Amino acid sequence: MQADEFTRSLKKARTYGIAEFLEIIGELSQESTKKGAIDRKSKELITLGMALAKGCRRCINIHSKSSHDLGASKKEIRQVRKIVLFLNASPENDPVMWRSWRSSWKQFVMSRGALLQHDRELIALGIALVRQRKKHIRLHTIAAIKACATPQQVFEVMPLALLMDGAPALSQIPRLVKAMELAQKNAEEELARAVPGVPKV
Repeated sequence: MQADEFTRSLKKARTYGIAEFLEIIGELSQESTKKGAIDRKSKELITLGMALAKGCRRCINIHSKSSHDLGASKKEIRQVRKIVLFLNASPENDPVMWRSWRSSWKQFVMSRGALLQHDRELIALGIALVRQRKKHIRLHTIAAIKACATPQQVFEVMPLALLMDGAPALSQIPRLVKAMELAQKNAEEELARAVPGVPKV
């Protein structure tokens, strides 16, 4: 499925009732075990981040084991825990502290570590979706695209959030779509500045 088709599907999902939603959840549980734009190990690490953020002990145990079984190292799993701790310290409602936190987050993401920059952003995005954090959804979507994640990889985080959090995560679809549109617009503007004469899409 191409990114634009995925966007249309997400927008359509906002109109679904409970029957359609339950049907989707059943399909997603099968799809989540397959490799897509995001590989299976990375999907498990993203889901582990969401489980840690929600404090679901059973989910943490399941996804820690699944991550390990799929080849995740102890360093990678520790870094997922660091991401959760970092987001726990986010002062989202204080503008001054938010700017300071955002600067510290950027330094953390760009530092050397077991996980690639865009993987850290996708994990953070998953946490933002299950916590319904508007600022974080926008921040981590834009940063993931800037760090070379594809639109499809960004959108594949949503089904994982739906499996972890159900209907509450469904309510975050408009925010993800809007953040994705902003990220793509920013990318086009940066390309136009870097290469004069490139037409806007």
